[in-house]
Amino acid sequence: MKEMDLISDLCIPDEDRAMEIFRGLRWADGVHCPRCNSLSIQNRGFQGKSKRYSCNNCGSNFSDLTGTIFANKKLPMGEMFYILINLDKKSIKRLSEELGHKWDNIYNLAKDFRENLVEKSKDPILSKDVEIDEMYQSAGSKGLKKRSKN
Repeated sequence: MKEMDLISDLCIPDEDRAMEIFRGLRWADGVHCPRCNSLSIQNRGFQGKSKRYSCNNCGSNFSDLTGTIFANKKLPMGEMFYILINLDKKSIKRLSEELGHKWDNIYNLAKDFRENLVEKSKDPILSKDVEIDEMYQSAGSKGLKKRSKN
């Protein structure tokens, strides 16, 4: 099977669609400055597939990817989505073979995703009444004395 046939069989969104999905998720509440959270933003056009913005409040420049786990990555957004979705299902070797990239590039990207997602995830804060049931699980019969059948 040719490499192009393999990639076309994978469910990888094209770059434009992937960026459209990402923008919809990132800016669901409207584009705001990552530095000061101002909604007074000026659109500065495109840089590659990413949109550039300028904050009218603090003057900072930023893009769709600024401050995200996708910032400063060389792979196309669609392939990064594919890696992120399949990180727990497929090996790094298989992902690198499917996408046609070097193993260490996929490994470093996956490592970065795992570290950042775990680091930035927060433990849930429970409020009000919380009900927890107890559970007993047998560890098996190892170590128990055998009973004689007399």
